[in-house]
Amino acid sequence: MNIFILDNEIEKCAQYHCDQHVVIMILESVQMLCTVLNKKGFTAPYKSTHIKHPWVLWVEESFENFAWLQNLAVALNAEYRFRFERDSDHKSIFVLNEISNYNYDSRGLTEFAQAMPDKYKIPRNAVKAYKQFYLGEKMKFAKWTKRHSPKWIHEC
Repeated sequence: MNIFILDNEIEKCAQYHCDQHVVIMILESVQMLCTVLNKKGFTAPYKSTHIKHPWVLWVEESFENFAWLQNLAVALNAEYRFRFERDSDHKSIFVLNEISNYNYDSRGLTEFAQAMPDKYKIPRNAVKAYKQFYLGEKMKFAKWTKRHSPKWIHEC
């Protein structure tokens, strides 16, 4: 379970995800969102998972974090439909739509978590850290259907 912060702009972040992550991260994002809602006393469609994971704690910290992840899931879904020429949304988008009216305390968008080995972490720079993590751990299987691989892969 992770959120790959590969760019501060949500659409670019989604486009930079490799094929495998485009598919799985929609489900994982909605699972995290539902977990947070369950923790806050709401009833969400998915059962809770990884309740103490750094990313679940980040989503829980502020409603803006929750909304950010919702927007990333939507952008990943658009990417999923584009890359794999799907006429319909990923199944988890239906669950995302069910939870779209929930709300809780706002504290602004907080600093992104970094759930990765320490050697990749960069304090206060999740984008650079996640790019390094991708380069160091994900390139064995990473591919981008209907897109060029991100420029930053070739610049490092």
